[in-house]
Amino acid sequence: MLKIEIIPVTPIEQNCRILYFENYNKCVIVDPGGDADLIINFLETNKLLPEAIWLTHSHFDHCGGVCDLKEKYSCKLYGHKSEKQLRELVEMSALRFGVPDLSMKNCPEPDIYIDDLAKLEFNGLEFIALFTPGHSIGHISFYQKDEKILLGGDAVFQGSIGRTDLPGGNFELLIGSIRSKILTLPDDVKILSGHGPDTSIGFERKSNPFLCNL
Repeated sequence: MLKIEIIPVTPIEQNCRILYFENYNKCVIVDPGGDADLIINFLETNKLLPEAIWLTHSHFDHCGGVCDLKEKYSCKLYGHKSEKQLRELVEMSALRFGVPDLSMKNCPEPDIYIDDLAKLEFNGLEFIALFTPGHSIGHISFYQKDEKILLGGDAVFQGSIGRTDLPGGNFELLIGSIRSKILTLPDDVKILSGHGPDTSIGFERKSNPFLCNL
């Protein structure tokens, strides 16, 4: 059975997630936004080795810990090709948002670029990459049908959606992504958001003020 550990990282409290199984020593890290020491501590405590890092997008609070993790572990980084500039400006962006320490570092380029409908495999589970731009230019959400989960990054939050006032953000594009890619999923799919609590497609369809009329 798939297990998912949430590690809130940095003062921005971004939800880094570790995907793993009992009696299996490999894992996948999703959006290690910083505080790599906290992530490494969990991995070492649970005797886990990351085989991959998946990025929903490359805003500084989602990829600021990649550099330290890649230096320590031999694992592949997956992300969208369009966000190279964001990855190069992690440290500058962190300073701009009041995170002055070195818990975030500029992010290396992905080993493997992914785009819409790419298939990623982890211990027999197939995840589908859904291209969901709008919060950022290259935002990806990861859908696992059998587990009924969507690693949704900053596209949809409980009762809200991702901000679109940052460079590359576009409100109409985000709403279109949500309408065509996220709200087409079954109501019982759990949305694992980049910040705040988990939610579900059905709950947001009915109650989210940005989505209930879509």
